[in-house]
Amino acid sequence: MAYASNIHVAVYQVLDQVMRVSTPPPGAKAMIHSIIDDLHASAAPRQMLIQAENISLQLHHLECAAASQDRESACEARKALCSLAAAWLDQRIGTTRAG
Repeated sequence: MAYASNIHVAVYQVLDQVMRVSTPPPGAKAMIHSIIDDLHASAAPRQMLIQAENISLQLHHLECAAASQDRESACEARKALCSLAAAWLDQRIGTTRAG
C-alpha cells in the first residue's frame, strides 16, 4: 500500500484548496479524476475508491451550484465535502495505525 500516503495527501490538498475559495479552482476535478485513475490502477481498497468518487461528485455539485449562483446547493455541497474530508482523514489515520 505504498501509494496510500501520496494519494491521501493529494486528495487532502485538493479538498483544502476547494474549501478556501467560493468556486472550485481550475484543475481540482481533473486532479481528483487522476487520483481515481491511480486508485484503480493500483487496485486500491474499494472504500478508498468510493470516497474519492464521492469527492468528485460533490466537487461537480459545488461547481454547478457556483455557476448557477445557487447558494443553498453550494452550502450543501460544501457540507458534504467537509464530511468527506473528515472521512478521508479518518481513513488515513486508520491506514497509518494499521501499517
